[in-house]
Amino acid sequence: MAKPPWHILLIEDNAEDCAELRQMLLLGGSRRYRFSEARLGAEGICMLLDPHSGPVDCVLLDYDLPDMNAHAVLAALCRDTGMPPCPVVVITGMAMEEGPNLLGAGAQDFIGKRWTSADSLTRAVENAIGRFALLTERRGAQEALRTSEERYRALFNSIDAGYAVIELSFDSAGDAIDAHYIQVNPAFEQQTGLHAAVGRTLHGLVPDIEDLWLKAYGRVASTGTPVRMERHSEALQRWFDVYAFRLGDPQARQVAVLFYDTTERKRVELALIAAKAEAEAANRAKSDFLLSMSHELRSPLSAMLGFTQLLEAGTPPPTPAQQDSVQQILSAGWYLLGLINEILDLTSIESGKTVLSSQSMSLQDVLDDCRAMIEPQAQGGGIRLVFPHFEQPCFVQADPTRTKQVLINLLSNAIKYNRSAGQVTVRCTVTPEQRVRVSVEDTGRGLAAAQIAQLFQPFNRLGKESGTEPGTGIGLVICKRLVELMGGCIGVDSTPGVGSCFWFELDAAPPPVDDRRVPEHTVLYVEEDAGRLLRLERILARRPRTCLLRARDIDAGIKMARSARPDVILIGVRPSDPGGLQAMQLLARDPSTSHIPVIALGEDAMPRDAEAALAAGCFRFLAQPMESDAFVDALDLALQRTHAIGRSATTLENA
Repeated sequence: MAKPPWHILLIEDNAEDCAELRQMLLLGGSRRYRFSEARLGAEGICMLLDPHSGPVDCVLLDYDLPDMNAHAVLAALCRDTGMPPCPVVVITGMAMEEGPNLLGAGAQDFIGKRWTSADSLTRAVENAIGRFALLTERRGAQEALRTSEERYRALFNSIDAGYAVIELSFDSAGDAIDAHYIQVNPAFEQQTGLHAAVGRTLHGLVPDIEDLWLKAYGRVASTGTPVRMERHSEALQRWFDVYAFRLGDPQARQVAVLFYDTTERKRVELALIAAKAEAEAANRAKSDFLLSMSHELRSPLSAMLGFTQLLEAGTPPPTPAQQDSVQQILSAGWYLLGLINEILDLTSIESGKTVLSSQSMSLQDVLDDCRAMIEPQAQGGGIRLVFPHFEQPCFVQADPTRTKQVLINLLSNAIKYNRSAGQVTVRCTVTPEQRVRVSVEDTGRGLAAAQIAQLFQPFNRLGKESGTEPGTGIGLVICKRLVELMGGCIGVDSTPGVGSCFWFELDAAPPPVDDRRVPEHTVLYVEEDAGRLLRLERILARRPRTCLLRARDIDAGIKMARSARPDVILIGVRPSDPGGLQAMQLLARDPSTSHIPVIALGEDAMPRDAEAALAAGCFRFLAQPMESDAFVDALDLALQRTHAIGRSATTLENA
């Protein structure tokens, strides 16, 4: 393909000289040309700077023009960028000593008129175009580099994080012994409190700096593996969140460090932790007080109710006036006893002392039992009950007794706060998440949005305190806690003037097989961590006819072990809490539980923890997180031991 012609602009006031220059270029090589001419320097400048004139590949510029000389033309062309828009070759009739000055002014080449030939002129144009292309490319690269450096510098100076580039020094053993600061940004001083760091060493800035910083940076420089860490510097009395990464080759030993001073955030975190611990301690004290006070109140109250009932049934019978007084005492006493029982229940739940059993249970059976218990109350209030009938059996994973407690409470409220001759409808649906939703709908007054926002708050009866219906405002709170302990959720939808729908959801479960109704094995797990309880439940769910009993604290676990006599006891132990080890020692000394194998589930696999657990009487020690297979093997061995002890006892009795 033929090369496009070069566009040559001749700035020459002599027409004969223009013709001669054109002729020499046409004869000097195989390249094609097209020409433009300007008689004055100003005219040529306008043609070159006019964007509509088209690009010019090279200018042949006469040194002496009627309006200006070559230096003036070059100065005008180089005014904005320091370079002319295209290569310029000056044709001079003066002494050749002027040539270097022309090159310094922006010309690519110069040539004398008297010594110009076709070959020399062609070579001058070709060389000028080639040099100008290289110069333009180099200038573009320099400009790009300058722009990149400016952007980097702007970013480097504007970020809030401290930033430093350091060069590590190592000893003969390969350990980092100091760091030399090559570069820091303005935020470095604010984040560290250190001044004039560039050119100095870390030990020079902070003589007593901890070795951990140099060790971390040394590993980054040696391995190339970045590190993210949050650590405290005693020397600077600050916390830092640090990200360090290597720059360049390992031989450079340079590390970039990006960091934030997190001292204030850490102070707030520690204050929050302390406040949380204080609040938890206060809450425990409150719970202990309520439990103790409730138990103290129950004894005299039970005596009062008992003697009042004796008066009611005494001989001779009480007079009508006395009978009315007795009924008032009984009514108030039973109400007070119910309140105390609810406080005990709520306090037990919130303190983690409530023990729930999780099993696959028939929802139809629960609904039938609840209907039988609630129907007298509904009939007394003229309320119609509508319960669902399941075409197919429906099972949920929950505690049957506690599920009935939740449902009875919702049904009782739906009857209590219904309208005259109203209706309560129970519905059961399966959600897309494979949960079963139980809904209790009433035809009462409904709840406003402000009232819904106050639901599930202890002792809040939503303005019904002065009404005729009795209540404590605790029932819904207990329902919420119980449903959540069973892994479910609870809520309400209501429309003022239409009614309310209280609902709760539980996980759907497969139907239990017949032989699972009577558990073959019973396992007690004493653990306060809900996540570990859930994981163990899922492991044991694959073992048929295994009943899992759960206790959230040591005291409840010991009581349950003594009453339920499980086949195996699992106890979570922690190095920071000696309660697990003490529980194992108590169980080992108690004749009623000493024969039950105990498996300790520890937080880590330190030998001293396993030794302490074995010394306390445990059968096996497994470290968390534990392998499912290892746990199942240990459980099978423990069950074999339990059965072996049982057979030995039977043999001795028969003997």
